[in-house]
Order: sequence, then structure tokens, then C-alpha cells
Amino acid sequence: MVGEHTGGLDRHQETITGTAESLLTFENAALPLTVVCPAGKIVMANRAMRNLLRYEFSDLVGRSMYDVVADPDEFKGVWEERLRGVPRVTPERPVRLRTGDGTEITVRASSTLVTDSQGTIRYIVARAVAEPR
Repeated sequence: MVGEHTGGLDRHQETITGTAESLLTFENAALPLTVVCPAGKIVMANRAMRNLLRYEFSDLVGRSMYDVVADPDEFKGVWEERLRGVPRVTPERPVRLRTGDGTEITVRASSTLVTDSQGTIRYIVARAVAEPR
């Protein structure tokens, strides 16, 4: 009985370790990455994205993505199309973003849908690369 209990603890520890390693990999990735929920709220943004956008973690996470895109009205149609789920991965396209200090930058952005086992969109992971000036 003790061995069975220990096996469960070992799997639990492996899950915790794996999750921590995944979060560290995300946070330290060289590419700017953001996780957005279907409602449009920023759930996570790695260090590279926060540096690109000139935001502190607490100022970016929880914010609407419409606060970050330079032209929210233009982007609304793009977002609604993205939530239809096709394609699963988008090609890079130029997107204008507003940084924490109010300046606008243009990035090349693409995104990948993360779905559950029923195909429901859980998150959109966006990647951005700053265009040369």
C-alpha cells in the first residue's frame, strides 16, 4: 500500500517538475511569445515579449490584447477570423502594436491554436518578431 502511494507521489512530482520546466522554457525563449485566451485577455507573456512591448509582467498579463494592438478596430476582424480555428497555424503577417510607452512598432506575427480533446480553442499562442527599422 505504501508503494502504491509513493508511485502516485512520484507521478505528481514528475508533473510538477515537467510543468516548471515548461514554464521556464516559455519564459526564457528568445522569441517573443504571448498566450491569449479566446476572450482576448493576455494570460502569459514571456520576457522577450515584455521587453519588445516595454511592459512589466503585472502591467501586461490580464490586459486585453486590444490594448496592445495599434488599431483595435482593424484587428477585431482578424481576431474573429482566428477564433473560427482555420488554419491551426497562421503564416507571419505584419501587425502594428502599441508599446507600454505609447509608441507603435511593427512586428511579423503568427499564431498557433491550442485546443482541448474536443477541438475547442483553449488558447492562442502568438509569436512576434520585430521588423527591422
